[in-house]
Amino acid sequence: MSDTADRRMFKTPGTALLVRGALAIVFGLLMLVLPSATAFVVVVMFGFFAIIDGITSVAHYFYDPAGRSRWSVAGGFISIAAGIVAIAWPGLTAAAIGVLIGLWALVLGISQIILALAARTFVRSWGIWLLVGLVTTVFGIVVLVNPGLGLLGLVAMLATFAIVTGLLLIVSGIGLRKLAHTQPLYGH
Repeated sequence: MSDTADRRMFKTPGTALLVRGALAIVFGLLMLVLPSATAFVVVVMFGFFAIIDGITSVAHYFYDPAGRSRWSVAGGFISIAAGIVAIAWPGLTAAAIGVLIGLWALVLGISQIILALAARTFVRSWGIWLLVGLVTTVFGIVVLVNPGLGLLGLVAMLATFAIVTGLLLIVSGIGLRKLAHTQPLYGH
């Protein structure tokens, strides 16, 4: 697109919001249609991030004598190794992330159950806490049995966020365009 066409396209207030909203919805739908590919991309991106982060930590150890720490260099090598594993074996990395999500949900759910049972004598809605704890515990067990669900669940949440945000941007863009037609925004 030429610079003039770009200016014409975004001359009307709200057009940028409409474009951003449409792109967010397309992004969200692609994630929903291709969840495994999205999970793969997330794992590979994590791998590259971990490698770069590790190299930076190791370089900092050698180039900053005053700030040297053996823990920093050890952490750097661990990050590099984790990044290499993520890129070389993305399925294993996705499963590991799923296991972490499952363990988190299991521990959280059990703690909520214990809290609900302890609070039943002085909190009237303790049953809701108990139900939340049970649901969270079951979710944790399901994810631990099938760790891929944990990462795919995150992909689904991100896709939903993108679609909802896209819809809100479009509604805002339409509202801004209507406002521009009823009253001048820029004093022209």
